[in-house]
Amino acid sequence: MKAHHLFVFLAISFFTCKDSKKETIKVDEISLEEGFKILNTSCFSCHNPNPQNKTKVAPSPQEIKLAYLNKYTDFDNFLEHFVAFQENPLKANAIMPEAIDKYGIMPKLGYTKEQLTAVAGYIYTSNLETNDWFAVSYPKEREKYLKTNTENNPLEIGKNIALQTKSILGKNLLNAIKTKGTEGAVSFCSTRAIPLTDSMALVLNARIKRVSDKNRNPSNAANEQELKYIKEIQELLRDGNETKPQMIETENTITCYYPIITNDMCLQCHGKMGSTMAQQTYTKIKSIYAEDKAIGYSENELRGIWVVEMDK
Repeated sequence: MKAHHLFVFLAISFFTCKDSKKETIKVDEISLEEGFKILNTSCFSCHNPNPQNKTKVAPSPQEIKLAYLNKYTDFDNFLEHFVAFQENPLKANAIMPEAIDKYGIMPKLGYTKEQLTAVAGYIYTSNLETNDWFAVSYPKEREKYLKTNTENNPLEIGKNIALQTKSILGKNLLNAIKTKGTEGAVSFCSTRAIPLTDSMALVLNARIKRVSDKNRNPSNAANEQELKYIKEIQELLRDGNETKPQMIETENTITCYYPIITNDMCLQCHGKMGSTMAQQTYTKIKSIYAEDKAIGYSENELRGIWVVEMDK
């Protein structure tokens, strides 16, 4: 019998920070379900489980599990050290410092100890470290743990996909700003934003992109149909009306558009030079994107749109 079946009802003991006494937690089916969901919606966007993925922005889940198992073979220590790093992701606490040198430190994602315990429980009891996990086990785990309501409105499904992707990009961008400043965030966007979006597309089983009529990266230029929607939203905003998503349906696909509205954080790299955007930031932008068009925005303007395409 495989390890993840043997350990489904393991009793796990670990030291709490409060009183140094051991606390027992049962990793039952519900905990494993929560662990997989968190991995799927948050972790896999950076730690891509597909061994064929060529645009890595962080170590794979397989590499992480093997690194922990190499040092902590029993579950108690595996759990304790995994959770401790997630709660306080510093290089001094890292089991893979070379990965931090290569990819940078991960942001603190704000999950509770119970949620992180569920993640550790799933990682340890699954066969995630095997070469065929993504091809063989991942589809089965998605079917088992992600109970999708097929009656949901496609616009709502697409909205949730866009919001999850936005959340992951936002957390990583904030971490880049915090650790390297606004100019460092420009480098983050140029090298990691599209790979992260692609990873989220894989995790969420959709095709996702951000496009604009004033694009910075040539890969984010809007096509004719997308430009039509962008113009409609710009007119709505200009007249003080509420913006609305849009859905386009074909025989095989459903494509949804959602507006991206500027806020204070956006303006640090997309605002007006000398006002909301520093000269050194713009110099850095131009060194990477010589044909940049994505500046001059004010707050509450249309920066671009999310495009989410799903198969029927």
